[in-house]
Amino acid sequence: MMLTGRQILAGSVSLVVLAAIVAGIVILGSPSDARARRLDSRRVADLEGIRTAANFYQASKGALPSSLDELSREPGVRISTDPITGEPYRYRALSADTFELCGTFDRASPPRDGSGVDIWQHPAGPHCVRLKVEKRSQ
Repeated sequence: MMLTGRQILAGSVSLVVLAAIVAGIVILGSPSDARARRLDSRRVADLEGIRTAANFYQASKGALPSSLDELSREPGVRISTDPITGEPYRYRALSADTFELCGTFDRASPPRDGSGVDIWQHPAGPHCVRLKVEKRSQ
């Protein structure tokens, strides 16, 4: 059976499109990987927001809040929950100036490029970060 020029062209175009899709998935990861990375980024942003609120609370009250519920009663503070489970993040005051924030992550964070320390580096699964209150200059 002899292939026409149109059939050859259609086959070639189909192969190029398929190759582009496969290359995109290999380079960028699957859509589910992208979603997991996005959700983990949101979790980090939520935890960073709680960290900031705890720092302001300690600066204004002279002590850390005893719970996220206490922190959430402050004007302008909204405590987010995990974007998938709806469960609250975990917070625990450890001392007058040290506290712990915990969340559960879908994927391990990518390795750092060697410049500086990223306090939000995390493995997949539950992970806690111990933080010191940032002293604010007057």
